[in-house]
This record gives sequence, C-alpha cells and structure tokens, in this order.
Amino acid sequence: MEEAIKMDALNELRSLMGDSLDDVLQTYIDYIPGQIDELSQAVLNDDAENVFNLAHKMKSSSSSIGALGLAHVAEEIELIGRAGSTRGTAELLEKLKGMYSDAEALLREQLKK
Repeated sequence: MEEAIKMDALNELRSLMGDSLDDVLQTYIDYIPGQIDELSQAVLNDDAENVFNLAHKMKSSSSSIGALGLAHVAEEIELIGRAGSTRGTAELLEKLKGMYSDAEALLREQLKK
C-alpha cells in the first residue's frame, strides 16, 4: 500500500516554509473533501471532462504537500477522464477517498505540532 503522505517531502516543506506550512495544510484539508464530492458527482454523471479537470487539480495540490499516494490515484482517474471515459473511475474514487482519510489524519497530526 502506498503511503498517504511522504513524510520526507512534508518535512522538507516544513523546513522551507516553517509555520506558514500549517496554513497550506489546513487549506488542503478544507478543500479536498469538496473536490472529492464534485469528482463523485462527475463520475455519477459520466462527465469525463469534469472528471479529468477535477482529478488533475487534486493530483497537483496533493503532490505539492507530499500526499503522493493520493496524487497517484488522482492521476489514474485523470488519465481515464483525459481519454474521454469514466469507466473504472468509481473504484478508483473509493481508493482515493481512503487515501484522503489516511492523509487527513496524518496532516492533522502535523498541525498539532
């Protein structure tokens, strides 16, 4: 199983950004659940273009904070949407939700430090 958060990457960000990283992490925690809901709706609506766009945004924001497992799943969804399909995205979406849950828990721990 992939790591929800690559702690080396997050620790490097912390060394570069200091306490301002907390704002970035909190924004991510606040933002991603809405994105997951929108992505779920796009999958239900068989809206490949929106699936592509939403997954792409999620991949980018997740990569930027070291949530590489989540970014990888988002990229898989993105590629399917880019191909004009949503086939197989429902299963990947469930995996993505699990990865976010794991990532959120780790990020909240980081915010307490």
